[in-house]
Order: sequence, then C-alpha cells, then structure tokens
Amino acid sequence: MNRMSPLHSVIVAVAALAMGIPASVAPLRAGTPEQASSAAEALRSGHPLDALARYRSLLTDPAFLKSGSPELWYNRGLAEEKTGENAAASLSFRRALLLDPGFSPARRQLTAVMGMLGLSVPDDWKPRLWTVVHPDSLIIIGAAVGWIGMLLFVLLLFRGSRRKGLIALALVILIAGHGASVFGTLIDPRRIAADQAVVISKAAPTLRATPADSGTPSGTVAPGTLINVLSRNGAWWYVTAGPGQTGWIPSDTVTSLLPIASPASSEKRP
Repeated sequence: MNRMSPLHSVIVAVAALAMGIPASVAPLRAGTPEQASSAAEALRSGHPLDALARYRSLLTDPAFLKSGSPELWYNRGLAEEKTGENAAASLSFRRALLLDPGFSPARRQLTAVMGMLGLSVPDDWKPRLWTVVHPDSLIIIGAAVGWIGMLLFVLLLFRGSRRKGLIALALVILIAGHGASVFGTLIDPRRIAADQAVVISKAAPTLRATPADSGTPSGTVAPGTLINVLSRNGAWWYVTAGPGQTGWIPSDTVTSLLPIASPASSEKRP
C-alpha cells in the first residue's frame, strides 16, 4: 500500500527529509530498490537484526533522505522493536508519521512502543484530523480554492456586477480557501520538526543547569521522550522535555527528529 502521494513527495523533498496492521511489514512503494525488498523479507522471516542493518544502510542513502518513505521508517521501527531498541523504534515511527501524519499503523505502533517505555502519547485532536485529511491536502486544495475565489471576485468587480450575493460568495470562497491552507500549514508536524529530537539512549540522561558533567542536575529524561531543542553548544543541547524539565543534555543521548541529510554522517545508536 502506497501511502505517499506524488505531491507529498515534492513537499518532503523541499523539507529535505528523509511504515498496514500493527507489527506487520508495510508494503513498499513501486521503484523501491532490491535492498529494501530484501530487508522486508528478512523482517518477515524473523531476522530483525539483518533487516535492521539493511534499513540503516538504506535510510542513510541521500536519495531516501531527500524523497522519504514512511513505509521504510515504519519497517525499520518494527525491526528495532523486535531487537529491543524501543527508544530508537519510537524515533522511526515518529519519522514515518512526519512523512505521512495520517499513517495509522505507525501511530498505533508508536503508542504501543511508548507504553513499553512507560510513556504515553498525548491524546491530541490533530492525529484524528490527519486520518481524515492530510495537511498537504488542506494546504494545496485550500490555496487552489482561495485563488478561484479571488479570480471570481476580481472578475465580478471588473464586470461591474451588481449581484451582491455572487460577490459575497466569491469572498467567502476566497477566505475559506486561504484559511484552510493556512490552517493546514499550522497543524503540519513538519513545521516544528527541525527543533525536535528523541532521547534514544538506553539509560535516562540527566538534565543539567550548565553544559558540563559538573553542572547541577535537575532531573532525568526517559528514553523515547520527544524533546524540543532550544539551543546547541557542541556536545551539549539545551532542551525542554515538558513543564519543569529544561536543561542541558549530552547530544549523544538524543537524535534529531529530522533525518541527517549528509551521506557522510552516521546517526547515533542507542
């Protein structure tokens, strides 16, 4: 099942980003290389370590980082879950959802793996909306409808139309269309993903008041937690993990929600 539209691929490429039943391998889209097919087969046949190695190699390929594939990230998450890397699996499921917010299997599996980590996924209205309408659809269709309304409004004015009802209707179409487009942009999770990361270390890292091991501790952050990165200072990131949970954390204990764009880079592993 291909969950990704061509229009979605274009938007993901611009964002430079890099999978349908829980715990089952997601089908791969047409054109996926043989390596992805062999990884999926390894996962289905009960060899998650082999599958995980293949997915890691495949998902550092610049072509996939730019075009993205929610199915590949979902399958990688399944492999990580089967090998006990639950925090890393939560990151992979989040990346699948970043590419396709309406991908229900990834959301169900994220909820399951977060439960294994002793965490919960906030009950938000946005995921429910995404299963009905994709943010991309709101953005593109809304903008198109808005421009149609604009053209109708201008045409009616130039023709000197005295039909106030038609002019009012054109204004309503204009406002509703562009309003839907703006709303789609505001609820798109990719809008804030650049400043988010996931704790992937097996042990809960300590938040500190200063970017040093000698800094005063102010609590810990559980593996699998989604955090907001406020600033970066070499090997230390200043983050917030929720109310009262702000401080410096070693950067090698977290991984950015957005995949690394450089092919020469390797992502941190738990």
